[in-house]
Amino acid sequence: MTVDASILDEFLELIKEAAPKTKVELKQTQKKEVGLWHNWNANGRKPEHLQPLLDSFKPVLDKHARVFTNSKVELPTSTIHFEVRKQFVNALKTYDPAKGTQLNTWVQTNLQKTSRFVKTYQNLGKIPESQISGIRKFNESKAHLTDKFGHEPDTRSMADHLGWSHKRVVQLQKELSRKDLPASAFMIEPAESLSAKELEAVTLMQYGLTPEERTVYEYTFGMNGRPMLKPGQISSTAKIHPSKVSRIRNKLQGKLQDTMQYL
Repeated sequence: MTVDASILDEFLELIKEAAPKTKVELKQTQKKEVGLWHNWNANGRKPEHLQPLLDSFKPVLDKHARVFTNSKVELPTSTIHFEVRKQFVNALKTYDPAKGTQLNTWVQTNLQKTSRFVKTYQNLGKIPESQISGIRKFNESKAHLTDKFGHEPDTRSMADHLGWSHKRVVQLQKELSRKDLPASAFMIEPAESLSAKELEAVTLMQYGLTPEERTVYEYTFGMNGRPMLKPGQISSTAKIHPSKVSRIRNKLQGKLQDTMQYL
């Protein structure tokens, strides 16, 4: 039996990548990465200079992300990889070779912060598939009534509109207020006008928001069943002072820009 030379070469290359590096090879890699870091740091920290560092550290970043993606963590895989990459870039920004710490060691230390993020936002209680459908109906109904009346409906109105018992509506509303239920489990996509990169950033930036910030976030981008509203409409609908809505929107814009730089 003959084996295609290109397939054999590819197989040998995979074996080579999987094989542990010698001390000499490790030192050469570390020296190369420090050089890449100096080039990135001394030339305005541009994306084109960051990419070679990301490529070189990719095995390390992927391995760290797999610790969480292979476990029962109820967070989107893309969110975990994003957080790992974010912590990696933050490590590059704070690295000081004058302190004598190896770049690889500094990166590994900072990647441990991903664990804190996952522990904070993982879903501690799984959502049954049957409940996800009900959550979507609940959010769609709330968005419809909010748009119709100009303010969020009470639980009685929601029950009448959905044809559910008042007890079921109250119980579901309590479930949705729990911090350990990620919005990604019942998310409705935001406006189609967003680019793919902006959409990804908007989805990722929802973690770490206060209840008021999340409300403004959802109405600003049309997330989680909320209608997309203008600032004045958000203020009247959510009962938040216009100046505070403005401040939160400015904060969200900065958070969006900050998030996009890691994508």
